Amino acid sequence: MKKVLISDETLRTLARENVSLSFKEKLEIFKSLNELGVDFVEFPCVLGNKTEEMLIKTACALNGNSGIAVVSGNTEEEVEKSFALISGANNKKLIVSIPVSPVQMEYQLAKKPKAVLELLGTLVKKASSICENVEAELFDGTRAEPEFLAKAVETAINCGAKTVTVYDEQGVCLTEAVKKMISELYSAVPSLKDVNLFVRFSDAFSLGVSAIFDAIGSGADGVKLSASNLSDTPEFIKTVKALDEIGSKKGVSIGVNKTALIRIAGKVNDLLSKRESVFTASPEADEKLPENLTLESLSEILKKRGYVLDGDELKTVYKELQRISEKKAVNYKELDVVISNSILQVPPTYELVKFSVASSNVLPATASVVIKKAGKELYGLSFGNGSVDAAFLALESVLGRHFELDGFELGAVTEGKEAMAVAYVSLRNQGKIYSGRGVSTDIVGASIRAYINALNKIVYEEDNL
Repeated sequence: MKKVLISDETLRTLARENVSLSFKEKLEIFKSLNELGVDFVEFPCVLGNKTEEMLIKTACALNGNSGIAVVSGNTEEEVEKSFALISGANNKKLIVSIPVSPVQMEYQLAKKPKAVLELLGTLVKKASSICENVEAELFDGTRAEPEFLAKAVETAINCGAKTVTVYDEQGVCLTEAVKKMISELYSAVPSLKDVNLFVRFSDAFSLGVSAIFDAIGSGADGVKLSASNLSDTPEFIKTVKALDEIGSKKGVSIGVNKTALIRIAGKVNDLLSKRESVFTASPEADEKLPENLTLESLSEILKKRGYVLDGDELKTVYKELQRISEKKAVNYKELDVVISNSILQVPPTYELVKFSVASSNVLPATASVVIKKAGKELYGLSFGNGSVDAAFLALESVLGRHFELDGFELGAVTEGKEAMAVAYVSLRNQGKIYSGRGVSTDIVGASIRAYINALNKIVYEEDNL
């Protein structure tokens, strides 16, 4: 009985579809897939996104039933950085994803076929030098020239790939086309039999499940699926049911519990359709953190909630909690916001030291701010049309430069008169928008922190890109 390998790309689907979920919600999706026992859970390329980088590191620390795979970038440096994210996992894989159809090679990479093969070889060779398990993902493979597809497969294997995946983005592969493609690949590349061949078919025309059976029957070892119903990937439940019920007659089996699958896929899709967490709703959300919180007790609380922080990150969160707790007790829901706001960001060039505002219905609002850069305190003072406007103008007076305010929103993390304020600021710089979030016990403080958070992203990109 041949076991069909399953690699789940739900989290990659969410990234492609720009679905906005919290850190904890994404972590719970991973935990559910890990509980299900799929062979690999795939993460998108997240380099430079501190929140997503921490998500992957946290998932790796869980070391559960499923392996963890991450898509590397298109440079050797990005391959190294991607591997660093998954280095803590027991079972890990780097995915080198390269388009191989004429249109996608030209559109995505602006490279000719020969240059694409060279890039593929370079990236796979680099990945193989630091990671035992490397996958070459040949995007839009079913629209590639057959000879070129075979060369790409051969190049990847010769450079160290242990898995090769052929993508069908159009969903137009019929039975004979699938069988022909797989058989021709095995014939043209004899070494393909020594690695795992995965397939990923679009279900745009409801042909995905049929194509999967044809591919497996022709020699493919595994399939990529998504528990989310947002993509055109064959529906997880429908595909696994078919593999489970029909596969036994064809001599194939899966290592996934069908009952657990239905439950977990249902949770994922409920979450996505309602845009509210079916995972994290907990009676503890409004419960206050213990009084006299110590660094050690905070570390234990964070571990139980699934966060994996290094020493400096833990100290940063602890310092921020101390600042806020001087004015109010912090609950567990607010703790998640503090973590997101204090460590899941770019390194801070500017930090808020203190501020003061004065406003009335008679005189213009006045704001003074003190911010720190490289240990030096900088002072700013300005008038404005309201406290927040005055504070932003005071910041600009310190910086000596102006940014267009593209968006500004205020909200509260929790309900009640002691709710923590949260502000969102979007600054436009040279045609690009940079978003920042700030939390504080008052609106002006949250607004200033949000502005500085967005400012730090601008400065970080100017200094590093």
